[in-house]
Amino acid sequence: MNLLVDIGNSNCKIAITKDYTIVEEFHSSTNLLKKIKNLFSEYKITHSCLSNVSTPNIELIELLKNNSYFFDLKNNNYLPFKNPYKKGLVGDDRLALICAVKKDYPDQNILIIDIGTCITYDIMTENNNYVAGGISPGIKLRFDSINQGAFLIKKIKPNYPKDLKAYDTESSVNIGTLIGVQLEIEGFIKKYSSQYANLKVIITGGDSIYLSGIIKNTIFTSSNYVFKGLEYLIETNK
Repeated sequence: MNLLVDIGNSNCKIAITKDYTIVEEFHSSTNLLKKIKNLFSEYKITHSCLSNVSTPNIELIELLKNNSYFFDLKNNNYLPFKNPYKKGLVGDDRLALICAVKKDYPDQNILIIDIGTCITYDIMTENNNYVAGGISPGIKLRFDSINQGAFLIKKIKPNYPKDLKAYDTESSVNIGTLIGVQLEIEGFIKKYSSQYANLKVIITGGDSIYLSGIIKNTIFTSSNYVFKGLEYLIETNK
């Protein structure tokens, strides 16, 4: 079994997997080391992999190394694609997503869009080249910036609007933010499609639910797509 750890900007996700199937999944923000120690006691874990875009956690790395065959995206593990960027320039999560699309869509031009704390755009080419794209503020960051910056506007929850006509402040913010994100993503898809033939577009990330089914000619995949990439990294390095 594999132990996969995905430490993001706002939360930490842990998965126990076998043959690309999630056996169990956890979310953890406290007592991470204790919880992972318990997992090693509970499951027959042979391999582990870490994606971390937050502060480096040396204790966690040592724990994983001492209890399993450990892999990560920062050091000298073999990446199943050509990565032209210097170590640390591109976040672990983005590299993990490229691993995932490499497994699922080999030898194709792929745009992977991750709608999370930030929105990231990354290309995997049919020639096995990784091309890093843009980063922009995520959906909740945009809502929070309005809530925090405009003191007369109460906290608003994302809710995709039925049309472009606003009836109150809440509908105005949803139109401007969610349709704004939609138009941004559609614009990037159009730009990238003009440069890469037969481009397939994959959308992932926890906040992709707010636009699921809205952006046409795209594939909305699991918000846990990073886990598939981490498991693929383990498999290609065995």
